[in-house]
Amino acid sequence: MGPASALHLHERHEPVLAPSPRTILIVDDEESVRSLLARWLESSGYRVVMATDAEAALAIFEEDRPALMLCDIRMPGRDGLWLAARVRQDYPETAIVMSSGVQDAHAADESQRHGVVEYLTKPFGRDRLREAVSRGLEWHEAAGEASRWRRQLQAELHERRGALLRRVRGVKIDCDQDVEALLALTSTERDAYAHAHRVRFLVTATARDMGMAAADIAILGRAALVHDLGKLALPLALVRKPAALAAEELGLMRTYPAVGAAVLAEVPFLKTAAPIVRDAHERMDGDGFPHGLPGASVSLSARILGVADAFDAMTHRRVFRDAIPQAQALLELERCSGTQFDPDVIRVFASIAPC
Repeated sequence: MGPASALHLHERHEPVLAPSPRTILIVDDEESVRSLLARWLESSGYRVVMATDAEAALAIFEEDRPALMLCDIRMPGRDGLWLAARVRQDYPETAIVMSSGVQDAHAADESQRHGVVEYLTKPFGRDRLREAVSRGLEWHEAAGEASRWRRQLQAELHERRGALLRRVRGVKIDCDQDVEALLALTSTERDAYAHAHRVRFLVTATARDMGMAAADIAILGRAALVHDLGKLALPLALVRKPAALAAEELGLMRTYPAVGAAVLAEVPFLKTAAPIVRDAHERMDGDGFPHGLPGASVSLSARILGVADAFDAMTHRRVFRDAIPQAQALLELERCSGTQFDPDVIRVFASIAPC
């Protein structure tokens, strides 16, 4: 690495960054570079900590939580990309700005893959440093807000799941009539109640045409009635959001089949329906949820329920979109045959779907 002067950062007396108590970690094996950057940042009101290599930087993280890490790529031992991957995994709210004295397109691409906010190529000027740090701190603030929102949602999910479990435990469920009573109790909206009954009709007809045993059809019908039970544990802000969910919100939303299955597993009469409810949103190609199981690992009952649920959802209005015609919904099912849905189920379903 070159000397500090190679950075082309000429000292001036005017402040570069707005005063702030936020901590910035400088990781660089060149003492002259560390000292120069630290002097500029401290003069702008930042608290600065420094490390000479990746291991020393991680030791600092054990005691501190820097808002931003300014890290050189080329260092003795573990390089900056290795460190960036560790920080992104273990300290996701810390923004990362990477610097290098070498023009390296591969390193720049790798930096993006590791969630680096900015990539500085030396020599860089003070204005470029200011832009990078400013953007990094904005990213840090946004990450903190997202983290607080996620914790709030998770706490609400935990609370609502407990309430749902207590509600189900308070209902006597020993027969199909009791399942109907549970559905009426837990379906707070008329549309949800109607959706459950439409899906039960569709899965029953499909399973019968596929030659499924009567006992298995009965279990599948019960699963269809309560397949959305886990949604009652979801935070209302997610369920009623009239726009597309953010990535973290979507991840939390996709836990509801497992939540519902866990509640059903505690009811002896519905225990056999629980795995069907859990797996109805898995896909043939393994890209489904909640566990990303491949189609071969999912029961036929769950694959039937997945098709029927998707068809009914497409053909009835939802908060975030309008209904589409039934013929168009069938075309969409066929388009996703083999990737999302079981082709054998689609062929039978197409013959019984109400078009």
